[in-house]
Amino acid sequence: IELRNVSGEAVDLSGMYLSDNPENPRKWGFPAGTTLAPGGYLVVWADENGSDSPGLHANFKLSASGESVFLVDTDARLNVLLDSVTFGPQGRDQAYGRTAADPSVWAVLAPTPGAANP
Repeated sequence: IELRNVSGEAVDLSGMYLSDNPENPRKWGFPAGTTLAPGGYLVVWADENGSDSPGLHANFKLSASGESVFLVDTDARLNVLLDSVTFGPQGRDQAYGRTAADPSVWAVLAPTPGAANP
């Protein structure tokens, strides 16, 4: 999972959550002090592995056969859904993301961790 900050200000992700389960939207919380710089990228590995870097590691895996991912706001802001995506089956070394030409369009892409999508 890669997050990108498209704003001109840093975003504090502390206390926000990622999940692959709508019944448990607070499945994995961003650690205190996690910020996303203006124009920056952050990789969160959803593999329960813990050995890849850079980035953080969530306590859940994503299925290559497809599922959903949810970004949820902090408890103080009532855990409002900030963003989500549902993706279908994924092949090896594929990414699913917003296209550079039109961020409202999602597509299977070549992985580009830490850089703009093609």
